[in-house]
Amino acid sequence: MLKRYLLLIGLVLICDVAFGQKATLLADGAKEKDQNKSHVSLEAYDQGSSVIYATNDVKLYITKLRMSKTAGGINDDDRRFNGLNSVLLADKGSWVTIDDCEIRSNTPLADGVSAIGAGTEVRMTKGLVATTRVNSSGVNALKDGLVYVTATEVNTYSNQSAAFFTAQGGKMDISEAIGSSNGQASPLFYSSGTLNGYRCHMSSAKWTIGNVDGGTLTLDKNKLTSGGICGFLLYNVNVKEGLGILNLSNNKITVNEGPVFLVTNTQDAAINLTGNKIKSKDGELLSVRADDWGEKGRNGGHVSMFVGKQSLTGDISVDSISGLYLELKGGSKLTGQINARENRCATVQVKLNAKSTWVSKGDSYLTSIVFEQPVEKAVKSLKGKHTIYYDPSDPANAPLGGKEYKTGGGRLCPLK
Repeated sequence: MLKRYLLLIGLVLICDVAFGQKATLLADGAKEKDQNKSHVSLEAYDQGSSVIYATNDVKLYITKLRMSKTAGGINDDDRRFNGLNSVLLADKGSWVTIDDCEIRSNTPLADGVSAIGAGTEVRMTKGLVATTRVNSSGVNALKDGLVYVTATEVNTYSNQSAAFFTAQGGKMDISEAIGSSNGQASPLFYSSGTLNGYRCHMSSAKWTIGNVDGGTLTLDKNKLTSGGICGFLLYNVNVKEGLGILNLSNNKITVNEGPVFLVTNTQDAAINLTGNKIKSKDGELLSVRADDWGEKGRNGGHVSMFVGKQSLTGDISVDSISGLYLELKGGSKLTGQINARENRCATVQVKLNAKSTWVSKGDSYLTSIVFEQPVEKAVKSLKGKHTIYYDPSDPANAPLGGKEYKTGGGRLCPLK
C-alpha cells in the first residue's frame, strides 16, 4: 500500500509540455506589466483551465478575491509540473502577491496555487487555500519557483494531496500557517526541493507530517501532528539521486501511528534534531529498513542522525541492508533499545559526546560505539540494566580493546 501511495504523490517527472493555458483571468506581462484585481469572485469550469494565470514577467496584485475551480478535472499526473489545472498559476518570471484571498479547488487533479520556473515568485498573506478532491495539493513551488506563505490557512481533504509541495528546485517558506491534510498519502509537507516551516500549527489526519524525497525540510517552532504510517518519511523516488535532509528544532510533535522517523530506499539521508518535544504513541523512534519501494535487496535506508540538546524516547531498528550513524551531543539523552535482535549485517554506529547519555531499555546490538571521553569514564554514560554488544573487529572500536565493561547499570560486551 505504501508504494502505491508514494507512486501517486512522489513521482517527480521533468517535463516541459507545451500547452495553451486557459484561464478566467489572464495576466500577461507581454501586454501589461503591472496589474491589480480585488473584491470579486472568479470561477473556472473548463478542463485544464485556471482561475488566474500570471505569465511573462507580470506583476500582479490581488486582494480579497474568491477563486474557485469547480469543474474540468483532467486525467494527467504530469500537470503538476507545468501547472495545468491549478486554481492560480504563475510562471515565466511572474511576481504575484495574494492578500486575504480565498482559493478553492473542488476538482480532481486541480492544485490550489502553483509557482513554476526560475524568477517566478508568489507571496501569500492571510486568506485560505482548500482542495477537496483527489491528487490536489494546496500550494506548490516547482522548477526553481519561489513561494512565501504567511498566516494562511491551508487544508486538503482527499488522497494524494499534500498541503505544501516542492520539487525540481522549488523553494517555499511558510510562517504561521494553520490547517490540515486529511487524506491517505497526504502529508502536510512534501519536499523534493526546499521547504521551510516556522510557527505553523497543523495536523495530518491519516498520513505523515513530512515526506522528504531527496529534498530539504526545515521546521522550527511548530506544533504538528501526524495520524498515519509515521511522523516523517525520508526516501528517494530514485535512490541514486538526492540527499534527503530533515532539520527539526524547537517543535512540538505528536505521532499517533508508527515510528517518529521512517527511512527507506536511500543512499544517504540526514536528520538533525535540537530542542524538540516529541510524543509517540507506538513507542518507536526510528525505523531504517527496506519497504515496498525501490529495488528489492537494494532498497534499504541509510541515515545519519545528529541529536543536540534533545531528549528522545523510543526504540530504534535497522535491518540487514540498512545503516545508521547516530550522534548524541550537547547533553542529549536517548531512552530506548537499538536493534533488539542480533543483526550482524546491519551497520549501526553510535557516538556519545561528553554529557550525553543513553538508557538502553533492552539488549542492543551495534557495529561500533565511540566516546568523546576516555572509555573507563565514558561507559558510565550508558545506563539501564542491559547489555550493549559491539563488534570487536570494527576498527572504530579499537579503544575498547575487545574488552567487557561495566556501564552505569549494565554491560558493554564484545559480540562473539
